[in-house]
Amino acid sequence: MSEENTTKGGEITGSGTSMDQEENMNKGHAAITGIVGAKKRTPEEYFRWSVFGITVFLIFMATIQLYFSMEDVIRTWFEWQYVSLFRSIYNIVIIVLCIYIIKLFVFRKQA
Repeated sequence: MSEENTTKGGEITGSGTSMDQEENMNKGHAAITGIVGAKKRTPEEYFRWSVFGITVFLIFMATIQLYFSMEDVIRTWFEWQYVSLFRSIYNIVIIVLCIYIIKLFVFRKQA
């Protein structure tokens, strides 16, 4: 007998997966889209998300200010003929750091 005939209930969908597998896939889809099991958000949750959003915004602004402050530090600490070299190295480090962060958060593997 083939594996398709030994599945629970013996029901096979057109793609070769059992009904149980299809139901599990559909449950995941419904949970992702929020159609099934959507819970109401409380004012506390809205407050927490608001505080989180404000904090992320402040961190973003501080990061931008730090970037330009480092440009000033480079201009102050190094001789004028080396400023462009150190700015280039600094910008390369920033680019590598940003690529690493993108790799961590965007291209991470799903468990």
